[in-house]
Amino acid sequence: MSLPSTVQERNSHRAMNAFWWWTWASLVFLYAVMYTVAFGELVRGNDAAGGGTPARVLGMVQLALLAASACAATLTSLRFRDGWPDAGPPFWRVAGTVGLAPLVLALSSWASPESGVAPLLPLWLAVSHAACLVARPARWRLFWVGVVLVAAIAVVFRVLHPDAPLMSGPATDGGAGALMVLVYGAAIPPIVLGSVWWWDAIVRLQRGRAAERELAVARERLRIAADLHDIQGHHLQVIALQAELAERLVERDPAGALEQIGKVRLAAAEAMGETRAVVSGLRRVGFATELENAADVLRAAGIDCRVHGWGRELAGAPREALGWVIREASTNILRHAQATRAELRFEERGESVTLTVRNDGVVPPPGTGPEPGIGSSGLLGLRARVEQAGGRFEAGARDGEFVVRAVVPVGHGDSGAPAPAPAGAASQSSQSSPSSPSSSSSPSHASTRGGAS
Repeated sequence: MSLPSTVQERNSHRAMNAFWWWTWASLVFLYAVMYTVAFGELVRGNDAAGGGTPARVLGMVQLALLAASACAATLTSLRFRDGWPDAGPPFWRVAGTVGLAPLVLALSSWASPESGVAPLLPLWLAVSHAACLVARPARWRLFWVGVVLVAAIAVVFRVLHPDAPLMSGPATDGGAGALMVLVYGAAIPPIVLGSVWWWDAIVRLQRGRAAERELAVARERLRIAADLHDIQGHHLQVIALQAELAERLVERDPAGALEQIGKVRLAAAEAMGETRAVVSGLRRVGFATELENAADVLRAAGIDCRVHGWGRELAGAPREALGWVIREASTNILRHAQATRAELRFEERGESVTLTVRNDGVVPPPGTGPEPGIGSSGLLGLRARVEQAGGRFEAGARDGEFVVRAVVPVGHGDSGAPAPAPAGAASQSSQSSPSSPSSSSSPSHASTRGGAS
């Protein structure tokens, strides 16, 4: 599903890209150090073996195998970007691609004792690398088989050449260099496997959040489809019956037929009105639900959203005006701001109610005033709606935040029953709003949920 792009989505995408390249570069640097050590040891071992033709040919073959091992590991490491694979090629194919050249290089140590166990280092690295490219349960089987194979080759090397040094050249001075290389090699499996595991956790978290947002959009579409089915099914059935009755009366009772035709027109107009209400999100959606939906959408976008004061339910013009305010303000936060925190505050003061929406995102330059947004849905459109309900509306930058505030008077006919606070919400408190999406969220929220992905 292709979802609209938002500032939050673009920022998240850039952050993921930066973290991935940092992880990949760290692993490549680790590989480069190990291959450089192996290269130096092989060169010194070949020099120590003398200048005979067999030794020189063996040295050239070892360097070629080392280069092939480095290329295979570097190129296949780009596949780590997808995280741990849930499915993929058979483990033997991965082992052949990544481990064949290192295995032959490790076996060549039996014929070249002067390089010590340096030829085994690429194979040791390939074991952890290949384990990150196969799915469970073959991943850990491949890893432990590789560990046993490296250990077996090292034991055979020591049996064949009991007097050979572990490392050649300066690394043998006092054994300190060889010990350092061995400690560094022992750290390779936890570093490689741990880095890929950590990246996989981040990838799966992002996938989960994207799936949650897409599920919210799908739920909203199903809700709209169900509402439209109920509305259109009922009214079309009424229209069909009234039209059939008018057709029967047209000859013997023209006045009755005209009356039924008028009822058909009224039923069609009522169906159109209820359809518009579904599309605009005002049908059977209370203000408390609007607050909950807005908080859910902002939290799904990774914004720390807090709701203060659920209060009683609203009705009539105040509910409609403040419903538009909360939807447009939350949409603007998602699409036009780079917010990390947001606050939705609902307060009752005498004969009026106040809704305040704050965020710490991008603040317009001082003196520019509120941006009109898109069509009548922008901040200027909100001002007109609130003032039409007899209230006051203001929006602008204050103390490093962008604040939208609407004050609407509440008459006796606009008062409703106290709204039940959703699970996890405390009335007139500083607790966060619940994060589970409401199944009755408005279509405008469906678009913002998609925009937040």
